[in-house]
Amino acid sequence: MEQKKVNIIHYIIVAALCLLFRFIPGFAGITPLGMGILGAFIGAIYGWMTIDMLWPSLMALAGIGLSIGMNQMLAASFGNMAVVCLFLCMGVLGIAMKTGAFNWLVQVMLNNKFMQGKAWFTIWLILLVAWFMGCHNPIIMCIIFCAFANSIFKQVGLQKNDKLIVFMYLGIAYCLMMGQILFPFISTGLTLVMAYGAMFPDNPIDIVPYLLYMIVVGIAMVTVYVALMKFVFRVDASPIAKFATEGGVPAATREQKISLCVFLLFIVLMLAQSLPLGAVKAFLSKFGLVGLTLIMSCAVALIKDSEGKPLCNLEEMFHMCNWGQITMVGFIMVCATYMNTPDTGISTAMAAMIKPFMALPPLVFIVVALAVGVVLTNVANNMIVCVLIMPFLVNFGMQIGMTPTAMVALLFFMAQFAIATPAASPVTAVAMTQELADASVMTKTAIKIIPLLFVAGILIGWPVGQIIF
Repeated sequence: MEQKKVNIIHYIIVAALCLLFRFIPGFAGITPLGMGILGAFIGAIYGWMTIDMLWPSLMALAGIGLSIGMNQMLAASFGNMAVVCLFLCMGVLGIAMKTGAFNWLVQVMLNNKFMQGKAWFTIWLILLVAWFMGCHNPIIMCIIFCAFANSIFKQVGLQKNDKLIVFMYLGIAYCLMMGQILFPFISTGLTLVMAYGAMFPDNPIDIVPYLLYMIVVGIAMVTVYVALMKFVFRVDASPIAKFATEGGVPAATREQKISLCVFLLFIVLMLAQSLPLGAVKAFLSKFGLVGLTLIMSCAVALIKDSEGKPLCNLEEMFHMCNWGQITMVGFIMVCATYMNTPDTGISTAMAAMIKPFMALPPLVFIVVALAVGVVLTNVANNMIVCVLIMPFLVNFGMQIGMTPTAMVALLFFMAQFAIATPAASPVTAVAMTQELADASVMTKTAIKIIPLLFVAGILIGWPVGQIIF
């Protein structure tokens, strides 16, 4: 993805919003503290859309620190477990990126005899694998999957902006974003669960039901997307039937096998903390997310490669961190901690805006709130949208007897329809900068498919939540 050109005006606007907005008199019950937080929030969103992720996040953290105090800002951001885990995970999972293990795994999954001559099965499998692989750095995965798709498109003779290409790019982005919330202890899933924990510390997430929900709904929505391509939008997939693997996939190296085993062990250990495993659960729970990532980081540093050298250098792994993502998550955690407290008045102002809709029947209100979230997530970061809407949906859900885990799982899942604009998500931005489709064409297509995905999401997500939770 090409870097945006520096436009000093955007930097000035972000700085002004983050640093000076707090001097504007409050409105709708928002206090001076709330105005400072709101200004940093607006400045961050504007900066993410016009500059990048890192600089606006740092400026927003500085701005919010002026309002709540720098020590409090640091404790709520870089001192938060979600931020620490994101950093430490690179020591554990970075070797899979270094050795190309994930790239090899994708190639093995997609280059098999069952795909040859089966166009729609091939498309479904590509998107399903994208969904699963989205749990680890969906931005990098989007680059990998789009490159693989491009090789198919060129091999079968598709032309720029062909319908199939546009829908495939959008599908890859959408499925990767669903995948990033699959596990509640990795990537965006970890961030959102920690944001929820900051708001509702007395009602922790039930990890196993959450994971089961995301698996069922994820597979279902991948299937729905492919069905919409085939039966509603009448995409011609016949060229894909011509695709044939040339040369096969080379065998995995020793380093790649070790990397994949480390990744699998990491997932197993994280899940074991929540499963009813008696003494094993009690022992692992003492470590928590941070403790396990610390121990595993130290352990992988001792593994040797085929030449007897260290498989990974921890300093090199930690240099692979996406600091734009880490600082953005840090800012989100501050917002999750402070934005909805009574001292800011922001929750009161938002409640006044939402109050007219609360007279609606419970299911109708939830649908309306989720619809607003889907619209917002296409112009603002989906994690921020979840943080804004989460307290109202969770509180309302508990009033009608719906468990908090069920409500947040539904919200997290519905907030992933961020495929209409490059500003909606960095993953979408990668997809929209591919050589074989124009962003404007993809936006027009996304606007057509999002309403259908939303309806399907409600019809699938709500009953599945009722059954599982």
